Amino acid sequence: MKKLILPVVFALLFSSCGKKLIYFQEHDGTKNKYNNIEVAQPEDTRLHVIEAGDILGLKINTTSKELSDEFKSYLNNATGIPGLLVQENGTIFLPYTGSIKISGKSIKLAQTIIATELSKYIVNPDIELTLNSFRITILGEVKMPGIKNSPGDRMTILDALSLSGDLAIDARRTNIKVIRQIGEKKVTNIMDISSLDIFRSETYYLKSNDIVYIETLPKKIVRDNIAYLTLFLSIVNVLAITLNRFY
Repeated sequence: MKKLILPVVFALLFSSCGKKLIYFQEHDGTKNKYNNIEVAQPEDTRLHVIEAGDILGLKINTTSKELSDEFKSYLNNATGIPGLLVQENGTIFLPYTGSIKISGKSIKLAQTIIATELSKYIVNPDIELTLNSFRITILGEVKMPGIKNSPGDRMTILDALSLSGDLAIDARRTNIKVIRQIGEKKVTNIMDISSLDIFRSETYYLKSNDIVYIETLPKKIVRDNIAYLTLFLSIVNVLAITLNRFY
């Protein structure tokens, strides 16, 4: 009997603690509800509001190879991701037009502005402007916090956590904060990665320049374990003494 009690105690202890670390759980009241998981839809990246530090792809369709090559030479920057780097003052620099301020404008509107400026020097310029990089800041209980730059125009919260080496052991999985600029305001959304509901969250798809913050657990898991372990071992000791009296 004494040999069975201790393994049972440890099993109960670590199963309850381990559940706090599991991602994408179904709750008892929603079992089998997510056989077909609904995933939130990403927003049109052409509506992305340009900020300093963004990298934009610019494609100019023209029959002149020399003209195309001239613009391509401006698509190099220090980040290693090809494209036009938006400067701190919100401008990009192009041949013929010089500096054009596009920060605060959507990709769609900036494309029109650039086309209008180029039309002063090039007949009917056919251009396409895209977001070439995705930049987020991730802080708190992850293994590699910091600013993350990734090629492409989309990123999910799971992509962001992967780029950061995943959550640390002391991360609070039920209260992941996504801080987003909407107009003149900063808006905070809360996500719970321990639940399958995360796939339906409006912030499952991040926006470039979002800030992700991972809180620390209110009490460290190790400290909680020590307290529970001390209690259970005391109980085991009492049971063992009691059983010795009978056997």
